Amino acid sequence: MNRNNKILESARKTLTIESEGLANLIPLLDDNFTIATELILQSKGRVIVTGIGKSAIVAQKIVATMNSTGTPAVFMHAADAIHGDLGLVQRDDIVIIISKSGNTPEIKVLIPLIKSSGNTIIGICGNMGSELAKQADHVLNTTVKIEACPNNLAPTASTTAQMAMGDTLAVALIESRGFNTKDFAKYHPGGALGKKLYTRMGDLVDRVNSPSVSQEASLEDVILEISSKRLGATAVIEQDKSIGII
Repeated sequence: MNRNNKILESARKTLTIESEGLANLIPLLDDNFTIATELILQSKGRVIVTGIGKSAIVAQKIVATMNSTGTPAVFMHAADAIHGDLGLVQRDDIVIIISKSGNTPEIKVLIPLIKSSGNTIIGICGNMGSELAKQADHVLNTTVKIEACPNNLAPTASTTAQMAMGDTLAVALIESRGFNTKDFAKYHPGGALGKKLYTRMGDLVDRVNSPSVSQEASLEDVILEISSKRLGATAVIEQDKSIGII
């Protein structure tokens, strides 16, 4: 097998492992997911999402998705939390803790601190025998059989599962809230997406430099008006009303 074929075979294997990992999450969904969704819907606070290592990066993505779809969320790094950032967590906030092992030292220290404040903990965890799985109020199971990494070490399938579970939760919240395209546009005013959803015709109208000529204008005047305003056309105006376009 030549080098190119080996690379493609590796890519196909990775996608197969990760897609199978996601498919295996479906039967793991249970009442914990429903309850977690309802708790967030009914909460008067925010969703604080935390983790460490690659799970922290996944947490940031989940926060970004929630904020853009109507669920106020804040990222808190688990290591920073036990060195002062725990002040981010307010009384009515719900805390989502993400961890594959559920036994990371920082996570084990963080859990009792959050519980002592009375905040609900939702765990996104890949080890149902872990401290996180045991101590969380509700657990979303993201167990994967194997990582896509050939050494079964680098977080690959497990982080994909975590991110997918975050998306699953975000979409359930979107549908439960009846969050629509108009709502979505409010949070995405910039870029191509914002222009598509949020821009109105009135936003595009230049009322000062709009090309216009009278009905009596000569062809030379029309050409000069079109050329100077650089819009490729001019309106024909009579008594402050448009009666045509050239």
